[in-house]
Amino acid sequence: LRHGSLPPNPERRFVGARDIALTVAGREQIRQAARALLADCDAANGLPPSAAAVTGQDRHAEMSIGGAPEKGELSERKAGHDGPCVPQHIICSDLGRCRESARLVQDVFRARGHAVDIFPDAGLREISLGLWEGLTIAEVEARWPGSHAARGADMAGFVPPQGESFADCAGRARTTWNELRMKSRGDILVIGHAGWFRTLISGWEKRKKAELLQIPFGYGQVYERKDYVFDALISAAG
Repeated sequence: LRHGSLPPNPERRFVGARDIALTVAGREQIRQAARALLADCDAANGLPPSAAAVTGQDRHAEMSIGGAPEKGELSERKAGHDGPCVPQHIICSDLGRCRESARLVQDVFRARGHAVDIFPDAGLREISLGLWEGLTIAEVEARWPGSHAARGADMAGFVPPQGESFADCAGRARTTWNELRMKSRGDILVIGHAGWFRTLISGWEKRKKAELLQIPFGYGQVYERKDYVFDALISAAG
């Protein structure tokens, strides 16, 4: 799940790993995505959209969900205890917009009887653009003439000052993803950023790094990956 929408950026200042809060619309995008995901899970269980809340089906054993764990191992639950789709954990980038998105999803799940813990992970952070973050293209060109064009010519390998290349981000994304899958038992919901996700998708789909920005991944959009097949599940943002 990509985090919800951010404030307008008419000057197109580079965002990268800057910590920017969600908008009101962005929060609602995430709530809609969480509701749609639960509806899909109910359908997979053969239930109408509201039946799980009424019957109590898919509820797991009581546990504390007052606070989101910040450290520790991902616990294993009984297989199938929550039914298909319902994630056993939410893993999110440690940036504020993803933490907030995770809490909003957690609230929606909790209202339906699913206690899901949140584990922030710095490995999920958006690609770092280093000293470019917060600057416009014109400001970047004024300070580092020709650098923006150089990045466009080498999207995979170019490294902004004190930042990351997309190849660097891809390596971090693969490592983090594999670690999460090794530590997790059952389904997990990963909440992160477009650039980070796109590096994974490009690898899975054998795309060139130059095509990264052509991969659609809107705010509040959910994707599902199973058995090395990557398909769109739902798009709350339309």
